[in-house]
Amino acid sequence: MTTRLEEVLAAVRARIDHLQASCGDPPQTETGWHACDDIDPEDLAAAIDEGASDTAGDRTVAASLLVQSYAYRVAAVSLAAFALGLPWPSPAAEATSVRVSRGRARALRFRSEALGEAEDARGIAEAAFTSHLVGFVSAARASQRLGERLAWANVAASSAAAFRAVEGSARDRGDTAERLMIRRRADRLLAHAPWLSGTGGFDTDGDDWSWQRAACCLWYRTSGGRTCEGCSLRREAHT
Repeated sequence: MTTRLEEVLAAVRARIDHLQASCGDPPQTETGWHACDDIDPEDLAAAIDEGASDTAGDRTVAASLLVQSYAYRVAAVSLAAFALGLPWPSPAAEATSVRVSRGRARALRFRSEALGEAEDARGIAEAAFTSHLVGFVSAARASQRLGERLAWANVAASSAAAFRAVEGSARDRGDTAERLMIRRRADRLLAHAPWLSGTGGFDTDGDDWSWQRAACCLWYRTSGGRTCEGCSLRREAHT
């Protein structure tokens, strides 16, 4: 892998320390790694079964949370790089590997040293969605009955979370110019992501720039009724 790729990963990690990824093929000593272009419904069914142990046996909730964690894990580092105006590592399925454990995506490795152009919003949308998450969502829904709108709302919330993380970092530093740049770049990404249309939106009225979901991830069913920030159920309760 080139130093340039590692420099981009270091720049993202310096802003948001949990947005980490490694380079190259996964170590053979670690279990649970999958080449993202080789994951099939059987792999996901096994992960959902494992995750169901943490969701009171509810496979639908386990599948929903797997989709949400997977989308964040495979796309967030690349989206954060794009948000910061950096060249971005390809989040395409053929360029990534993910480690799955206890029904969640836990770690990411980039198998390609290619970097996309910093201004190429269409390119990163195609790599993340057309070349990866479209197929993943289809495979996940083949593994467990799950509404398509719910699945894409999870992907949208995970994508928004990546932008919000770097925007929050800029807010903490008092960098208003960078905050505005990140928000504009998020809008550019969404303009090239028709799969996310109708799944939610950013609240531009408040300072938090929160993401309001249009469909619930179902976590409340196994959390004692607790809901996530921006949950669609909260909005429905106040309408």
